[in-house]
Amino acid sequence: MQNDDVRAQLIRAFPAEVVEARGTRNEIYYACPTCSRAVAQGMDKCLGCSQVLSWKNINEMMASNGMRKAVLEFEVASDFTNGNCRKCPLSYIGKGDTGNVYECPLDMRSACPIKLC
Repeated sequence: MQNDDVRAQLIRAFPAEVVEARGTRNEIYYACPTCSRAVAQGMDKCLGCSQVLSWKNINEMMASNGMRKAVLEFEVASDFTNGNCRKCPLSYIGKGDTGNVYECPLDMRSACPIKLC
């Protein structure tokens, strides 16, 4: 039995990739790949099982410019079409050269990224 303990300790000395997990409220957190306990971003070792942690894959998911893709789901009117800022719930009324205009907070009026389901 003692050999198994030494073996487990030796295996935990090699870095293992942290995993991205979802909590009960659908929030994303990072977990130890060995014991599944939550770990804080950047920790070198799991406090629960002493597994040495690697953040390589998590860091690679972050684009070189530090951005990640996010998805927001909401309802729009049945006659909504991409670029129709007047019917988009994200748009707001801003001041234009000729008066008030509907503005896109994403600044993508001509290339609306909204995907209709």
